[in-house]
Amino acid sequence: MPGDPMTPPPQSEAAADRAPELRVIPLRGIGEVRAGDALAEHLLPALRSAGVRRGDVLCVSTKVVSKALGLRAAPADRDAAVAAAAVRTVARRRHGGTVTSVVQIPSGPVMAAAGVDGSNAPEGPLLLPEDPDACAAALREELLGGLGDVGRELGVVLSDTSSRVWRVGVSDLALGAAGIVALEDLRGGRDDAGRALTVTVRALADEIAAAADLVKGKTARVPAALVRGVPGVLADPGVPAGALSRTGAGDWFRRPSLESVWQALGLDLEEEPVAAMDPEEPAVRIARAVVVACRPRPDDGAPATVRSAGPGQLSVHPPADSPTCWAAAGALRERLLTALGAEEIAAALPPLTVRLGPPLEAPRPGAYGADGPGGCAPSPDRPWRTSPNPVPSPAPDPDPDPDPDPDPEETP
Repeated sequence: MPGDPMTPPPQSEAAADRAPELRVIPLRGIGEVRAGDALAEHLLPALRSAGVRRGDVLCVSTKVVSKALGLRAAPADRDAAVAAAAVRTVARRRHGGTVTSVVQIPSGPVMAAAGVDGSNAPEGPLLLPEDPDACAAALREELLGGLGDVGRELGVVLSDTSSRVWRVGVSDLALGAAGIVALEDLRGGRDDAGRALTVTVRALADEIAAAADLVKGKTARVPAALVRGVPGVLADPGVPAGALSRTGAGDWFRRPSLESVWQALGLDLEEEPVAAMDPEEPAVRIARAVVVACRPRPDDGAPATVRSAGPGQLSVHPPADSPTCWAAAGALRERLLTALGAEEIAAALPPLTVRLGPPLEAPRPGAYGADGPGGCAPSPDRPWRTSPNPVPSPAPDPDPDPDPDPDPEETP
């Protein structure tokens, strides 16, 4: 019966008795790290003062690693540094007068502005190391000499702040790791009800990084912390943080919805529009879909033309009455419907009819398709060209972003 000392407690009670008690200890007194400094020499006094123990995990902001390595760009070279660090561009988003590129970096993670960060870096934005796992391993080796046997059972995580897909706000994640199991594979175990676990792989290094950030923060001038009491976390050589990134065939979301459709429609990155971070008016999204659909294609002959035919109506017109021209107009209509469908993934558009119209032997000035092969080119002084019965152009941003070097961590 319940409470009988001879009766084993329910599994949930037994599991609660085994739950670890964690401590997160800030490492204080670490001075300013400069290019060429031995980072271990900055950390050792703070580690000793905090009473480092076997089994602890040292979590260090990657920013101080970058400072020690001298990974810094001149403020004027920030955009070039982002481009140089990008393995591939995932998306671009406009906020006021600033365009932020979301890119994959060499070590695998996808980050805004390639993680190039100007906060707490008055001498110029800092770049991320290309191989954070190697940096974590090197730092761990350097600490061994000063910590003796304790250092042999010390894990190291290099963390950075990043936004997360489908989540508002930022959190610290692990960019590099050494001496720990960055991924804890729980498959083959049992849950609290005794059911087999078949898919659960825990991002243990990310959880440690997030826990450490609770005492580090962005303004406390505490770039490192010890996380104590995580069971089974140590391993040598361990599982690197690089294993946390989905890359290649394992990347389920290589591009956001809009960019995926634009790529399928044959646009190169340089041709793609840049959507805004904040929700956009339907007229802006409709006009962008027209521009995307009308991009010149290698197999285009005489271009068809897209016009606004009245409220809620667009018409596609062949340049002449011939089978080839009608086929081109039909193909353009299908591209336009596809581009409009992409714009509706995030939010519905007002009812809109796209029909085929009669041939236009001489397109009227200002109509879509009237500006050269393929038509629909952006105007140099307005985001999109419109016909005399226009799809309205987007209004100027009433509150342009005054910060020319936004913190990439704050980009959703």
